[in-house]
Amino acid sequence: MFKAKQLLSSIFLMLAFSTQATLITVASDNADNYGNAWAGNGGFGFEQWAFISDAASGSAGGFLANKTNNLDLNNAASSPNNKAWGSFANGNGFNQFEAYRGFGSNSLNTIGDVFNISFEHGLINNGGSVGFVLRNQNIHNNIGDYNQQSLFEFGFIGGGQHYSIWDGFGGQIDTGIGFTNAGLNLSLTLLGGINYQLDIFNANGNSFIKSLNGTLNGALGNSSIDSVVLYNRDAEKANAYFNNLSIQKTQVNQVPEPSTLLLMIMALILVLSTRKKAA
Repeated sequence: MFKAKQLLSSIFLMLAFSTQATLITVASDNADNYGNAWAGNGGFGFEQWAFISDAASGSAGGFLANKTNNLDLNNAASSPNNKAWGSFANGNGFNQFEAYRGFGSNSLNTIGDVFNISFEHGLINNGGSVGFVLRNQNIHNNIGDYNQQSLFEFGFIGGGQHYSIWDGFGGQIDTGIGFTNAGLNLSLTLLGGINYQLDIFNANGNSFIKSLNGTLNGALGNSSIDSVVLYNRDAEKANAYFNNLSIQKTQVNQVPEPSTLLLMIMALILVLSTRKKAA
């Protein structure tokens, strides 16, 4: 009788709790965390920024933008101070700016991990491009390292009509999403293996645009995503703005879960206990 009661009690304890998965933010930063310049290491969970510029015969660089001084900045600005990370690359020659940031211990390496970013720009000169790259490792020694160890890239090329993706598929993938100066909010979620899902929203009201599925660059194996690069490669005609970086990971919790079955088990234990006393 004692063994039966012990077994039923163990079953009760196991069934009394269930697992619940929730997304928690392990890294987050936006331009409102910076005073007068885009420099240092704002927010939490990321490594410090590193910047590389190459002003061939013109100018290129990054700056802390705001809606007051940058009238072309729209929905990528963060509240309450209406700031964003701005970049420019214009003038004679091919001018470039790259902003590198490592993820430290918060690399994306598990099913369900999510990377978020806001991205906005104006008209881009033919041959120029703006966008961001998710990479394995965090190489940033020279201009042009922006796509070293690239696993996924999203951007817009001047002269084109739609935003493009470069991933494990090979070559340029047309997203079918046309140019917008309203800005985009993007969320990339890791699926099984090297697969991912990209959810794209209009930054104006965060209205849903499209979901795309693909594979990360398999040439690097099942590699973790360790860094992001924001780039402006000779956009010429307008600035490119970025904001609202964050990484989310799944946390599994044990939560109580009462049910009819549990109540029945409790009743059975009570009956067995009563019988023993009667004996």
